[in-house]
Amino acid sequence: MSTTTRDERRGLILVLLSTVAFGVLPILGKVAYGAGVRVLPLLTWRYMVAALLFAVLLRKEAPPWRTRLRLWGIGAIFVFNSIAYFMALELIPASTASLLIFSYPVIVALLASAAGLERLSVRSLLAAGLAFAGCALTAAGTGGARALLDAGPGALLALVAAVVYASYVVLASRFARDVKAQVLAQHLSQVSAFTCLALGLGTGGIAIPSTLRAWLPVLGAGVVSTVLAFFAFLAGMALIGPTRASVVSSFEVVVTVVLAFALLGERLSPLQWAGAALILGAVVWQSAGALRGRMPRSLVPPAGRSEG
Repeated sequence: MSTTTRDERRGLILVLLSTVAFGVLPILGKVAYGAGVRVLPLLTWRYMVAALLFAVLLRKEAPPWRTRLRLWGIGAIFVFNSIAYFMALELIPASTASLLIFSYPVIVALLASAAGLERLSVRSLLAAGLAFAGCALTAAGTGGARALLDAGPGALLALVAAVVYASYVVLASRFARDVKAQVLAQHLSQVSAFTCLALGLGTGGIAIPSTLRAWLPVLGAGVVSTVLAFFAFLAGMALIGPTRASVVSSFEVVVTVVLAFALLGERLSPLQWAGAALILGAVVWQSAGALRGRMPRSLVPPAGRSEG
């Protein structure tokens, strides 16, 4: 086996490892909720753990203060993706939330065109139509009119998370392209921890998880689904390239759906399976241009996932 082939295989394994680490995040959120942990405390402790680990791992890579302020500004937008996503997880199944938020690559194409970073093609428009049709089927396939009304706020929050994350990708591509991805992730964790802590203290306080059952999913979210997942994606991306890594990362949705079925007993209805096919099909079709070198490298999500 040649060195190039061995490196490519290792890169694919690392990116797939990162998709598993990212894909387990909604499951950890559901487990934390079951243990009595609420949204803002969960996110606060998750990002505090991640920020501390990043501080140890990247202690020699502190950028100038002007750059840090710029990264914190981007993070101030990014954090609301996490808040909206985890609020959605309180209201709808993990598999449904994951499918809805994964429409973000198509939204990125639309926002990038509006910002003048990328030309809007017929492929992008058709992919957007497929993705949004898939989102509608996924939300509508919850089982009857009453279930749809109950799922509506959660589905809306998941879509808001997708739009906010897509906005962050475009902003990061414009204002953080000269920064190492791991340094960006460190600053996102820092400002996310601060923002969630401030919001929590302003709305009743931040409870400390009181049992091991509550701490385990919080630590898993910080260590596995933030720090480990990011570094695995980064290392894999260095070996196979950002465009291929971004396409492989779509496997994350499959991981979440399978884990939600196996561990939480969640099942997708036929309409939701159809919606899933449309969303993933739109993402893969949109990414096909990237694999042929059409998508600007700068528009590959810096952290390689749909929810940071």
